[in-house]
Amino acid sequence: MNKFSYKNILMYSSHQWCGNVEEYFSKNSEKVAVFLMMQRIKNKDNLLRIYEKGKLVKEENIVLSENIFLYYLFYYLQYIRALVKYFSRNDEVIVIAFHPYPLFFMTIQKILFNVRFVFWVGDYFPPINTALILFERLKKFYHDGISYTCYLGDGVNKVMNGKVLVTENRKTIMWGVKSKNITRNLSKIKYTLLYVGVVRNSVGLDIAYDFLRTHKKYKLKVIGICDATLYKKQKEMIKNYNIEEQVYFPNRFFFDDELNKLSKVCLAGLALYTTDNTNAIYYSDPGKVKAYQEMGLPVIMSKTSSIVGFIKKFKAGEVIDRDATSLERAVKNIQENYALYTDGVAKFNRYFYFEDYYRK
Repeated sequence: MNKFSYKNILMYSSHQWCGNVEEYFSKNSEKVAVFLMMQRIKNKDNLLRIYEKGKLVKEENIVLSENIFLYYLFYYLQYIRALVKYFSRNDEVIVIAFHPYPLFFMTIQKILFNVRFVFWVGDYFPPINTALILFERLKKFYHDGISYTCYLGDGVNKVMNGKVLVTENRKTIMWGVKSKNITRNLSKIKYTLLYVGVVRNSVGLDIAYDFLRTHKKYKLKVIGICDATLYKKQKEMIKNYNIEEQVYFPNRFFFDDELNKLSKVCLAGLALYTTDNTNAIYYSDPGKVKAYQEMGLPVIMSKTSSIVGFIKKFKAGEVIDRDATSLERAVKNIQENYALYTDGVAKFNRYFYFEDYYRK
């Protein structure tokens, strides 16, 4: 019997952790072509990886553009190139799209290639400006015209369908996780917090800075990127709060090995998003929360996203108001009940273990 669940997959993933979808499909498919894409502010270091029967057989560097229009044009052309180069016309290829762009000209694609599409809708961006209105209309157009769709949270599912659908063709599938079994010594980590992810005004670093300036023995490691303007603003805030010695912020992504090593000296991860329904996180499954859990870190997060219910259910972290006082209380709770929270993280990781979770 063929041990592979799938034949040919073409999909997108991310350099910095994306639900272990690359590992899941590469292990369970005869052939996988996977694009690992950086954020648009970084046009280099994109990769195309080819797996055959569970083994990585080729890796190509893909350079896109920092220009928004050329970026997505090159994005699409590289996708078509991969279809032509790595699959024959007789190969049935399942294309898993997290964005609508690979779905452009679906009818023509189906004529030229033996392709079937799955739209895994990762985000919903409330239409607060013209660009987002047009983008969401485009996404809805392709969503309604495709047979198989899944959603990275019940919030996305509901807004795309008017209600939460659970059918064979449409259902919520959140990020799966894989525990990295990183051990920590509480006495060495109790005063260090971690932030991982793209840095935006909405992620609550200002709250962490406010906490640090009145708690001088604490430190924060910020692992992620932002554009030059926002980075300058962040550095000025750090300087004005007189916390330069407490904050490590290199403005770059760390890859798995170095991120795991750095996380070993941290107590908890921060995800202090804004909580109103104009923030895309309100509807989706925030990747950084799952990333912290994989690394064995309790999360301190704001009251947004359906993942909050699972954090509370398993006691895998603290769900707080967005202020320095609430952050202080959460940190102390985790310090004083460390084993309770790490046990909760382990339960959370077992529930979302990617092999079992995706397969079912």
